[in-house]
Amino acid sequence: MNYAEDPAISDANFFGAVSKSLRKDSRSVHNRLHSIYHDSEFVTDVSEAYGLPLVGTYLFIAAVGFQSKEIKSPHFTPDSEKPIVIVDSTRRGKRMPDALSKTVPIWCAVLNNAVFGMGALYTSPMAVSASEHTQIEAQISTWTEQFLRSGIIVAKIRAYLDKPLRPIWVTPDLSLPPDPPTFDQFYAVVLCTASRMVLDGVERRQGYTYVQGAADDHEEWASTITPNVFWSNKDLLLKSSDYEVEEVIQKGQLTAKSEFETPVAGNTTLLDVTAIGDTGIYIGKKQSLVGHYNDITDFEIIIDLSTSPTSVPDPDTMNKKILQIPVPDGKKGSKQFRADLPKVIAFFERTCLSHIARTNSTSSEIRVLILCDTGSDFSVGAALAILSLYYNEDGHVDESKEWINCRIDKDLVRRRLTFIVVHRRVNPSRATLLAVNSVLMGWNN
Repeated sequence: MNYAEDPAISDANFFGAVSKSLRKDSRSVHNRLHSIYHDSEFVTDVSEAYGLPLVGTYLFIAAVGFQSKEIKSPHFTPDSEKPIVIVDSTRRGKRMPDALSKTVPIWCAVLNNAVFGMGALYTSPMAVSASEHTQIEAQISTWTEQFLRSGIIVAKIRAYLDKPLRPIWVTPDLSLPPDPPTFDQFYAVVLCTASRMVLDGVERRQGYTYVQGAADDHEEWASTITPNVFWSNKDLLLKSSDYEVEEVIQKGQLTAKSEFETPVAGNTTLLDVTAIGDTGIYIGKKQSLVGHYNDITDFEIIIDLSTSPTSVPDPDTMNKKILQIPVPDGKKGSKQFRADLPKVIAFFERTCLSHIARTNSTSSEIRVLILCDTGSDFSVGAALAILSLYYNEDGHVDESKEWINCRIDKDLVRRRLTFIVVHRRVNPSRATLLAVNSVLMGWNN
């Protein structure tokens, strides 16, 4: 049999070649950067059409930052009289991301119910079916109760939110208003999907191939090109081929200071850390290689869970107390974090709590630094365990052991996590949170 003449085999080879070409196009840094720039122009049009600022939540910030150089950080506080535009993108096969079609609308409904005692769920019929809308709607009251138990002070929200929130969806397929609209009955939360839905996720354009959701999963393709680096070097990058992009990266020609970092005073070139209220606990990561703990001048008590090597000072010559447990990323790191979390807790009790008891001081007078590779995962888990065990609702150390052991439950842990999130943009993994819950629930026994 002549397989070359078999139409089924010929078709399979053809489609295989097309699929390979599409995958190659979607991985191209040149194509992705041009696609991001194309999407950013639409995002700018939306901002101007509605006369609103652009905001990225923590979950969106890495990808959203690529979408516009005007994007604000998640802690940006807009004019209280204005709504906002939240930007995200999605990859092939979807018209809009779940974050914009479901997550934000759910939060709008929950906040409205928590603040005003009522609030309908609004979803886009382009992305959410009627049956799914009904299923989500049935959960709003449960989620509102969980939100009210989280420790969030609703009165503070009510001071700023005098009208309910209502989502409005914008995609590249829809027309924009000719003049900025006004909203008298509610605050509009304009949910902008930056990427255009195209067949197979890619579409040939003049000079490049458009990749839908090009900014997604940037850690897999962008190398050292952060959002701020992209916008600082836009002209150079857009005129470069894939090979030339790699060349300028290797030559170190792309430099820009991140505009989203907010380190505490002191050691700003070494650390990106944030104080968790007045607890005396600081969490974060190393900004650069720290050769010796002596270089960290603002902290005498350090819990270092990062994998970057740092020399431990001689205890006879340096008045620092240091716990160094390198915890790698991934499943191996998660298992190790769970196993070593009791050591972290014991170290805090041995150093900080003993100091408070010995000197009759308060938690605000201690300074303990907790580091990990990301500044938003294992360090958060360690701080979360410590806050849950030893701190009260006001953020102060409470050494009443019997009361502590009786009170630890998932609601308390959730409230402490909310307390952390209020102060620093963090995104601990599910495995880390499960590890904290496992250790703390066992603490009662």
